[in-house]
Amino acid sequence: MKTVNKVFMGGVCALLIGLQSQVFAAPKQKTESQILHKAYKLLFPKQLIKNKRVVQQTISKQPIPDRYLATQVAKKQIRKKYRWGGKNPKTGFDCSGLIHYAYKSVSVNLPRTARAQYNVTKRVSLKSLQVGDLIFFHTRRTRAKVNHVGLYLGAGKFIHAPRKGRRVSVAILNKYWRRKAVGAGRV
Repeated sequence: MKTVNKVFMGGVCALLIGLQSQVFAAPKQKTESQILHKAYKLLFPKQLIKNKRVVQQTISKQPIPDRYLATQVAKKQIRKKYRWGGKNPKTGFDCSGLIHYAYKSVSVNLPRTARAQYNVTKRVSLKSLQVGDLIFFHTRRTRAKVNHVGLYLGAGKFIHAPRKGRRVSVAILNKYWRRKAVGAGRV
């Protein structure tokens, strides 16, 4: 955290000058650490502070990768109802519709079906999953190699639209899901 604070202090001095009316308007009894914390909260959204790598990229003025933004869009769809062929929040989502919607929201064009998404993504191992990677599954007795997809959130969790009667939710990549996994792909 000390490294992040040093980088933060050096990288945003100019920004603090522009924000001085908001940050330094408080009485002079505020400590440097309290002022730093307030400036930090003003400059970075709460969800970005949780992930050090994203904060460091933001500090160095690099754009936030689409995969992080897509996961944020997908998380906002939690509790939306499942609907076969669904691809928007008003009517509901199926698994690939959720992924298609999340990435389309950040201007990344993915195909509509899980199988087509599998075909266009770069293969990665389950051990090297990163936030925003897609995990493909074979969950039913069908000839299709891939019939389900989820979006990896990190920490062994993924978001998906499970099936009829369920809602968009976060699941743990546990023994059951690992057994059903066909592979993973990076957009």
